[in-house]
Amino acid sequence: SDIEVGEKVLAAGDIVGPAEVGLLATVGAVSAIVSPQPIIAVLSTGDELAEPDDQGPLRPGVVRDSNRAMLMAACEAEGAKAVDMGIAKDTAEALEERFNSAIAQGADILVTSGGVSMGDRDLVKPLLQRRGVIHYGRVLMKPGKPLTCATIETPEREGKPRLLVFGLPGNPVSSIVTFHLVVHPCIRKLKGYADPHLRRVRVLTSTPMKLDPERPEYHRVMLKWDDASGALVGITTGGQRSSRLLSMRSANALLELPQASGVLPVGSTVSALVIGDLSHANIRSSLTLPFLPAGAAPPPP
Repeated sequence: SDIEVGEKVLAAGDIVGPAEVGLLATVGAVSAIVSPQPIIAVLSTGDELAEPDDQGPLRPGVVRDSNRAMLMAACEAEGAKAVDMGIAKDTAEALEERFNSAIAQGADILVTSGGVSMGDRDLVKPLLQRRGVIHYGRVLMKPGKPLTCATIETPEREGKPRLLVFGLPGNPVSSIVTFHLVVHPCIRKLKGYADPHLRRVRVLTSTPMKLDPERPEYHRVMLKWDDASGALVGITTGGQRSSRLLSMRSANALLELPQASGVLPVGSTVSALVIGDLSHANIRSSLTLPFLPAGAAPPPP
């Protein structure tokens, strides 16, 4: 064997994949202690929501609940156990009941969508203020300004003395973007990752990017490898309204656009957070960027 006596083959925080399983087998370790699967309770809120399988004509002002299925799929894609908490109506009693149920079912994190803005029927924050500690309740970002994070003490639960609660905005794009930014790393932390943060890469813009003078923005893009520039290029997914869920389709990264006035020109170098599969980014692209001749080096970071 090429493994020396006493050599450490795996350390705490290492991700156990096929190669790591092979190493364990090589040294005769037929079992290993791993972090438990996090339990994430997912709750939608709002009288305006119908179940996705409601096939009848929807009343005016009613929409099918896309957030819950989307967030549960995102949790499971990261290796967590997602618990469906259903839809809570806009009453304090309904919310309280679902919160208590999440605690009773052993949730490590409760993820809610909707009910965290400033309206009369936004009841999640008042409940969190009464039952726990709100660590932040409005964030200077686009999308996702109403994002809320709180903890509720649960001393009655052995081994789980508190419940972490993330109140995500109700708009579908805001909901999934903020999930990637804050919930995703927390799931990885609970799983024991040594570095739970999203990977950050440098990319070139393929179109002019209008900046927002009010807030920094996370712009949804598809990353592609461009042969001509020898760099990753961020291709916008189109209109970036927080209600336009189509802007998340095929998106595998979020461009980090600064809070500023003006327009970033084509070919600007910006940072991006990777949120999805990059296998398609490695396919040799036929994209030719007008700002760089074939064989030219990309701008420095």
